[in-house]
Amino acid sequence: MRVFLAIELPNQIRDNIKKLIYKMEPYSKYIKLTPIKNLHFTLKFLGEQNDLSIEKIKEKAKNEIEKIEAFEIEIDKSGIFGNIKNPKILWLGQDNADFVLSATKINRALDMFRFEPKTPVCHLTIGRIKSISVSDMTEVLGICKDFVNKNNLRFCASRVYLYKSILSRNGAIYEKIENFKMKGSCWDGQK
Repeated sequence: MRVFLAIELPNQIRDNIKKLIYKMEPYSKYIKLTPIKNLHFTLKFLGEQNDLSIEKIKEKAKNEIEKIEAFEIEIDKSGIFGNIKNPKILWLGQDNADFVLSATKINRALDMFRFEPKTPVCHLTIGRIKSISVSDMTEVLGICKDFVNKNNLRFCASRVYLYKSILSRNGAIYEKIENFKMKGSCWDGQK
């Protein structure tokens, strides 16, 4: 089973991002847009795991996540992975030290199942870029920047979900198989 740990977006944020996806439709021949229901902040991709490993992952994830304080995410940036001449991924996200620290702790606790040497980045993949001109990519980045500047895309990350990823001809289907609660809340005076 292919699995990963991620933070789910609240419905209000998803509904806002639907507006951006709608504005991106003219560019859909260049960008494979992520279905709204699949948007999430990945903390740890674990890849293919057997049933025994998944039970151990649940146990180790629970132990680590219960120690992590809930934290705020405010989507206030957009960008690409790759470069303007050869972009690969269009994303929305934030420079977020709490996310990086939390993801790093989770990664270390679960490295025995899949090692990830890269520093985690707090981002949502809005789309995978097939091929696009520099001028069209510049327009898309402008649309995304305008979107994050005009919308309040702030929420409290207080739960982490273990998802199963089922690959199909029509794209990935994500199914929650476990959830873990972090300590505290973002707005209860603890932060």
